[in-house]
Amino acid sequence: MAALPAPLLIYAYWALAIMIGLVFFRNDIFSFNREFDGRRKALILLSIVILAVNAFVYSNSTTDSGRSLEPLSVLIFSIGNGIAETFMFYAVYRLGEELVAKFTPNRWAGFAVGFLFFMIYSGIIHGLFWLPILPEHVVQTSPFKPFFMPVQLMIATSWALSFFWYRDLRTVIFLHAIVDLTMAWNVKFSMFY
Repeated sequence: MAALPAPLLIYAYWALAIMIGLVFFRNDIFSFNREFDGRRKALILLSIVILAVNAFVYSNSTTDSGRSLEPLSVLIFSIGNGIAETFMFYAVYRLGEELVAKFTPNRWAGFAVGFLFFMIYSGIIHGLFWLPILPEHVVQTSPFKPFFMPVQLMIATSWALSFFWYRDLRTVIFLHAIVDLTMAWNVKFSMFY
């Protein structure tokens, strides 16, 4: 039996992620914390700065190997993955948080375990799903490659804090879509075949 094409695998992953989000996190998805205190504004600003650094590092440590840019593929991937994968990240974050809540009311302990679950899931999904189905794109000899993982850790921390303090899925979806836009723009793959 032939392997399924990468776009079909991606659409299936998105469908599963969106179902999980809608079934388990309807309230968080359809509500919005309107509190914009100084901490939240600083977190959003810091997240944008981190994304700018990520765009620079990513653009200078990947290659498109001569593939042509498909603007519609970039748009579909950025929006689709921004939504779907944020739901999955939030699901595993909440799982960790809720497991800890059974043992202690300490919210920071819940954050730590939720963040750990988020990081474990992120590593698994990227290692076992994304890297095998996306075209080869990492430039192993890039002087910027060593900065990739620390920047990813900063991105994940800012998103987890948005979940923890504000249950803010919408901002994270937007930020995730920007990360995905950077990736799809630089790697240049098709969502159609």
